[in-house]
Amino acid sequence: RLTYLENTAELDAIVCMGSAKSAYDDDPWMLQLCEFFRSVGDTRLKVYGSCFGHQLINKAFGGTVTKNVDHGFVFGADEIKICIPEDIAGSAISEILVDGTKLKMLQSHGDELVRLGEGTRLLASSGRCLNEVVLVRDNILTMQCHPDLTPELMMKNIWPALTGRGAADPADKRKSRG
Repeated sequence: RLTYLENTAELDAIVCMGSAKSAYDDDPWMLQLCEFFRSVGDTRLKVYGSCFGHQLINKAFGGTVTKNVDHGFVFGADEIKICIPEDIAGSAISEILVDGTKLKMLQSHGDELVRLGEGTRLLASSGRCLNEVVLVRDNILTMQCHPDLTPELMMKNIWPALTGRGAADPADKRKSRG
């Protein structure tokens, strides 16, 4: 059990970031996290997930995560387009993510969310990731992209780790977008 997640009454937010693991696996700790995310889906607790966090949170609500078959390992910068659904226009999230805005965001992932789950709304897509930004219920925001990284950090730390464990081909460096 993940006992440190049992008392969240004093917390304002929780962040779930990247991992070398795949969200479609069923490791016991991942299943426990999925159970936790479902338990806070209709509470005041704010949750943010990026990359693996995005995938695992959406899996918890019935989404489907698979290997990125169409684009292989995605690494570099992609333009995402914000598309706010009418039912949340005028909400706080629509003031942060303005409908029609295009943002260049960093990507580093070999898996993707291919089907949205229950109670989710698609907020943005990109050319290499259909389900780029997702709102789950009203209190959980997830993003496939990495607003937490810089291009320098990706090339210095992430790229060598990916090629070192065989997750990306060193020859693909010239193909990455930046």
